[in-house]
Amino acid sequence: MAKNRYSISLIRNERESDYFDFWEKGLKVNKLGESLHSDLVGFEVIVEASNLQEAISIVKEKHPCSTIVERYSSKVG
Repeated sequence: MAKNRYSISLIRNERESDYFDFWEKGLKVNKLGESLHSDLVGFEVIVEASNLQEAISIVKEKHPCSTIVERYSSKVG
């Protein structure tokens, strides 16, 4: 079976609050006065898999300390 490419969005370890403040509330600075930006709070991994759930499983194994954001993860291309 052919594999598809999936983009899996992750929140950096211990950046959950900053991630939601930046992406959902539109804040540019956290409670500590630190400037927030996309690379600081999260990152994206592209993997080949048969389906989205397999892609998520692959990424969970590679990045066990990061939180996967399923709603922003999807098939690409």
